[in-house]
Amino acid sequence: MGYGDDGSIVAGDAARDLPQDQMIRSIKRCITDDRVFVRLDTPTGIRDIRADDLMVAILREAIQRAKASGQDMTDESAIRIGCPAMWNGKQRRRLEAVARQAGLPVSLANFVDEPVAAGIAWVVKHEVDATMPLRVLVFDMGGGTLDIAVLDVRGASHYDVSVLAAVGAAEAGDALDDALTADLELQLAVAGYDIQAASNSRQARDRLRDSARAVKIDLTNYAQIDVALSKRIYGIATIPYSREQLNEVFAEQIDRAEFYIAAALRAARLAEPGAVSAHELLRTPINKLVENVDVVVLSGGMSQIPYVTERMRELFPAATRIEMATTPSEDAVAIGLANATRFGRISMYRPAFDILLEWDHGQEFRVVYDAFTPLVQPGQIAQGTSDLRYVVNGLDLMLPRKGTGRLRVVSQSGQRIHASIGGADLNGFQVMLSEQKFEFSIYPSGRIRMTDGGGTYDGQVDAWHFTDAIL
Repeated sequence: MGYGDDGSIVAGDAARDLPQDQMIRSIKRCITDDRVFVRLDTPTGIRDIRADDLMVAILREAIQRAKASGQDMTDESAIRIGCPAMWNGKQRRRLEAVARQAGLPVSLANFVDEPVAAGIAWVVKHEVDATMPLRVLVFDMGGGTLDIAVLDVRGASHYDVSVLAAVGAAEAGDALDDALTADLELQLAVAGYDIQAASNSRQARDRLRDSARAVKIDLTNYAQIDVALSKRIYGIATIPYSREQLNEVFAEQIDRAEFYIAAALRAARLAEPGAVSAHELLRTPINKLVENVDVVVLSGGMSQIPYVTERMRELFPAATRIEMATTPSEDAVAIGLANATRFGRISMYRPAFDILLEWDHGQEFRVVYDAFTPLVQPGQIAQGTSDLRYVVNGLDLMLPRKGTGRLRVVSQSGQRIHASIGGADLNGFQVMLSEQKFEFSIYPSGRIRMTDGGGTYDGQVDAWHFTDAIL
């Protein structure tokens, strides 16, 4: 999306033909990167535009299209919004605020992690029988982000989907477009055309980037193509380009993607009973990590490039099924969102609930756990940390030295949380306040441990499963 020559905001397909400096792709990455402004060329000159304003505009465009097709956009229970699984609570709340400003009556309970939605789409398409749990790795590579999630899927008619781990990177289709554009520029230089020296270099680069996007699409179906060029601009009408050349340009990006796959599988191991230490995880080679994956589900437009499937087949055992979530794969998230109400969902990696510690009749409180915070940071595994958990203490929270308080659990998913500690319900559990002694931990397995001024208590988020009631 971006600004047209008349100053209007242009969104969707109509924005594709705008010059590169008048438009932005993958606007959602501004949330991933915590960017407030984007720089765009407008009719009044170069301006820093609030990213949230652009997101509101594109959501309003989507709302208008939905209304035109007869959809009711006022029913909160019927609306689902996808977001990257790696987003924390602050990032999700930012999109929630943007969506509400655009006119959508939503809360965080309407959000579904995009790789989870892709996994749901795959289950719906294949009518999966998961009476025996299936371990599914979703590889969701779209235009702006790569999301990798490790899921456990259970059930036959109503399904439960547990997110054991989710990692991501702001590197996907746009990054390949950049790399292909650079390679095409090199091919042109070999043919005698120097873009940098050209008087119309801006236009030439914009057109070449359009050609790069066409290349990755065309080479999905053909082994060799002639890239159509403007002879008026470049002096030549075509450049031959092969799938092998595309694979060579794409290889380093997929190498990095495999690193994220390994990170996700290592993090998923921590959610299993009797989880190994970080030191052991680091020593576990990737060929061992992939052994218990039943299905790799490919999602996002980039996953249609044959090289992605080739690399997944090389990485995973022969018994692991490599399947597209849907056909075409870029529809997977939308299909999954439309079917999400059939599925119970829980993130064991970024639980969707807040834990508050309140005192003075609720007048004072501290956030003990902020929803969607990862229980284990990637760096903890990389450093070989022996005790992998989320932990916060009284000094971190600046607690009073004495007094009593109570824990309060607030669901952000619209589902009731069953959790216990010290033989009692976690919600409402009394705490002896102590700045020096208080410590609260949650482990990826769902185990809870708390120390306060009165002692140490162990507990559990029960089987990491929720009921349908709202807390």
